[in-house]
This record gives sequence, structure tokens and C-alpha cells, in this order.
Amino acid sequence: MTDLTRRATLSGIVCGGAALAGCTDSGDLVRGGDDGGDSGSDGGVATAVRQVGEPLSGPAWDRRRRRGICVLVPDGDGAILDGAPEPAREFLAETDFAESVVCYVESVGPTTCHDEIAFAGVAVEEGTLVADATVRGREGESVACGEAVTYPSALLRVTSDPLSEAARLSMTDGWGETGTVRSGDDYGG
Repeated sequence: MTDLTRRATLSGIVCGGAALAGCTDSGDLVRGGDDGGDSGSDGGVATAVRQVGEPLSGPAWDRRRRRGICVLVPDGDGAILDGAPEPAREFLAETDFAESVVCYVESVGPTTCHDEIAFAGVAVEEGTLVADATVRGREGESVACGEAVTYPSALLRVTSDPLSEAARLSMTDGWGETGTVRSGDDYGG
């Protein structure tokens, strides 16, 4: 008999209700409402998420001064993506940049279980991609987490008309601290 984890169970329940939520081809949970998903859209905005699994910034930013970084990638090319793993590169290759933009998002967490970034409230307001981004981690009695600072990262694809020219995210890190990150910010410090 197979033991189901909390994540697998919730994903199965949510993904089974296609009218309420969509799941991307990567298995990442995409909430209903403003988030849309590969299987649909809401209010003219459709989204897809690919967890990257490793920090692409180096990480080059100070986690004590900011909650994370976001970099808008309107054409699939950017220096921060040079070291992206193959699944992330495939996600970018599948993107129609005439209709979509991709935002690279990175944050920080206190344990090895803090390895995902979830998105909610995705919208485009006056040419700016806005969303809530939150570091998530596995939970439960059967989950063992190592104490180590981690830097989860994800790619958020947003299909909209008009396309986003900038990004502004409300970022909540793995300690529950929230701050605003913008695509034009220098993330080198």
C-alpha cells in the first residue's frame, strides 16, 4: 500500500476539481481565482508555474535586508537564466513570448523543506504584473527537514493582454516576513 503525503493528497483533491483549479504540466498546484492556470484563465490573465529548485542569483542579495528578488524576463533571455536547469529551460522554450512574460522569483527559507514558491492574486495592473508570492515547505510528522538556509526559486508565466512591462510582488519568506520586491530593483546587495 502506498502512503500518501499531505501534498499529494491535497494536489489530488484540488486537481481533481478542474472547475475550481488547474494544474500545470509540471505538477505544480495553481490555485483558482485570479491565478488561472494552463487549463484556463480568469479576467484575461492565465498563469503557469515551474519550480526551479535552486537559486539562480548566486544568491547575490542580502536576505536580512529584503525578502527576495524578482526579475521580469519578457523574451526568455536574461543573464540570471544562464545557469537554469533543463526543466526551467524547457518551460521557457514552451513560452510564447508574443503573448506571455516570465518572472523569475527567488526567496529564502529556514529549512531544507522550504523549497517552493506559491503565487496568489496574480493580475496585471497598468502594465505591471502584481502577485502575492509565498515560500512554502513540506509539513507533517513523517517529513524530516534539515536546518539550513535555503533559496527556493520559481518561474511564473503570465499570459495577458497587454503584456506586463514590470513586476511588483508582495513576497513572504519562509520566516513569515513580508516585503515588496520589484523587477527593476538591483538584486546585487
